[in-house]
Amino acid sequence: MSLNQSFTIGIRRENDHKFEARTPLIPDHVREIKSRFPHVQFLIQPSQLRAFSDQDYLEAGATIQDDLSPASLILCVKEVYPEQLIDNKTHLVFAHVIKGQMGNMGILQALLQRGITLVDYECITNNQGQRTVFFGRSAGHAGMFETLRAFGQRLEVQGQPSIFSQLKPIYDYPQLSAALIHLDALAVAIRDNPKLIGMADQPVVFAIAGMGNVGQGAAEIFDRLPHTAVRPQDLATLAHAEQGGLFKCELQKADLLRNSAGLFNAAEYDENPFSHHSILPELLPHISVLLNCVFYAPQFPKILPQPAFRNAWLDRPQRLQVVGDLSCDPPDGSVACSVIAGDLHHPVFDYDPITEEVVEAFGQDTVTVMAVDNLCAGLPLDASVAFSTMLLPYLEALIHTDWAAPDVSLTLPSDLQRAVVTHQNQLTEPFRYLQTPLQASLQHQSSPALV
Repeated sequence: MSLNQSFTIGIRRENDHKFEARTPLIPDHVREIKSRFPHVQFLIQPSQLRAFSDQDYLEAGATIQDDLSPASLILCVKEVYPEQLIDNKTHLVFAHVIKGQMGNMGILQALLQRGITLVDYECITNNQGQRTVFFGRSAGHAGMFETLRAFGQRLEVQGQPSIFSQLKPIYDYPQLSAALIHLDALAVAIRDNPKLIGMADQPVVFAIAGMGNVGQGAAEIFDRLPHTAVRPQDLATLAHAEQGGLFKCELQKADLLRNSAGLFNAAEYDENPFSHHSILPELLPHISVLLNCVFYAPQFPKILPQPAFRNAWLDRPQRLQVVGDLSCDPPDGSVACSVIAGDLHHPVFDYDPITEEVVEAFGQDTVTVMAVDNLCAGLPLDASVAFSTMLLPYLEALIHTDWAAPDVSLTLPSDLQRAVVTHQNQLTEPFRYLQTPLQASLQHQSSPALV
């Protein structure tokens, strides 16, 4: 595309029912792009919820209007519904289609039928396979706060006062910095009196499963609290110690998975993930709070499948109080208890590992689950700034790509090439595997209903 040819970028407003105030590109970066590329125009759909106001975008040089049809490139954060898509445009979005989940195949079908090019943020990766545009760390931040709060609330209801019940819902803090100030004050109080944690008669172990971007974000928050690190192999010994206080156990892939020989073999796992099984159920009786930060797709073994969860729950004494599912991929995710997702206003419920029922939160014989599928929407300003900063370096290539060309990979950098899922009514080569679940979905739709 010529550097002088007009190019328009649209930013969709997010679907309000998701409590979604994030934006993929902040006003400061709109202003920067316009200063570097005067031929680029921005159309912003008006939103009263977005973390940055319409006026902020106006002052950055954007136009505020509902109609995004003049835009060649449309950005948003969360998935859009088929009726919200615009034919023959390029959409950058977390589309949630790449796992082949049956419930999302309708969106994929619409993308293909309507000639839409999908660039999925989740697939923008460097040559080492690491994601370069993500909300994961912000999800870890918000998720740890909400999990700490759920832990405190549960203990309070059960007659064990906990200082963590003083934490506010994450969206009640104007920014992450304000939440950290509050947490740091609690940390000082815990140093002076560890019994304020609750469960003072035993070690309180927070286990973080998966140390990618989400897990790292969760650990960054927990590390502000006075605690002791513990290795997975030492959990059983610690459980029998008459020692209170907070403990953190980080669980990497090699800590969680074993093959038939009782070992973790990276090459074997990469070739066939189901050659390994999770040993998390064996560790579960020694854990007070589990944070699931593991990326899950159906081609990987679950870290806490239901039968093993039930058996572990029956292995008394049971210490597990809360599962913070920061990955949150219901109804068939990596941990059996996340059969539904809450929202930021109602982030918790209880799960009975025996009956598999969802019940009211903070009961006696159940585990409390904190599961929200857009956690970082609770920190929309911080999350948007971080995400926009990661996306900004790719904007020049996105602007100067000829999206009408039969093969856009010829002009895109490799990071973005890997993220093009659909183009001109076809799945791109790396995503041809989605044809199988898509076809299954179409067959299911065409099957006659049973009467």
